[in-house]
Amino acid sequence: MKKINLLIALLFSVITYSQVITYTSVRLEEGQQEAYLDLEKFWSKIHEQAIEDDLETGWLIFEVIPVEGDENADNQPDFLIMNFYRDSVQMSKEVDFYKLGRSVYNKLSKKKFDKIWEDGPYGTRNFYQLERLDNTTWLFGDLEIGTILTLNAFKQIDENYEQYEMDFYKKWHNKRILNGSRKWWELNRVLSSSENGNKEITHVTLDMMGRELSDSENEEFWKEVTFMDRMMWSNGAKTREMINQVNLKLVMYRFK
Repeated sequence: MKKINLLIALLFSVITYSQVITYTSVRLEEGQQEAYLDLEKFWSKIHEQAIEDDLETGWLIFEVIPVEGDENADNQPDFLIMNFYRDSVQMSKEVDFYKLGRSVYNKLSKKKFDKIWEDGPYGTRNFYQLERLDNTTWLFGDLEIGTILTLNAFKQIDENYEQYEMDFYKKWHNKRILNGSRKWWELNRVLSSSENGNKEITHVTLDMMGRELSDSENEEFWKEVTFMDRMMWSNGAKTREMINQVNLKLVMYRFK
């Protein structure tokens, strides 16, 4: 229970602007999923030691689940790795992961260790570095393996985009959190990406939905929406372009 609560504190708290997150998308060949998950279980102990050594603050693996009707489903990655760092200073620390891994698996022969290390499968990977801009407050207790989030990748097309997200949309996300129909929202800015990363993506939001409202609850909720709110929604939608959307299922993690 204590460890689960620590994970929630890491993911779902008020984050300072200096926190850095990396996303690594992983695309596997057919039939490699089971071997890949075994590899990540191997790596999980190395990341656990890296966290203990203050080299990172968290490591999470999500299975990527294409949304219904996604015409690009066959081209989506299979997994997404998230690494959390307290700030850019922590992220810039030099880490010899091979040496760290050998210290963690000190009872494993070098031959066996090297075979796991080299054989993978590691898949085809793209990297993104992001910073957290804003998020809601987590109010819903324990987070569990199998939790589903929705990742929305946007292209900013107007200089006011971030202001719409943080000053207007967040207000409505918070209203839904209070009635239980939403659990989480966050906004991240993409700082850089690898050579083959999608260069159109400038921002990423993560959403976790809650319970489904009854018809009467929905009716009551929408009574609060004013003409000005509708205009803000309409104008805010014009500040961004949806580049990609996928669901993420939490399958593995380590954290401080």
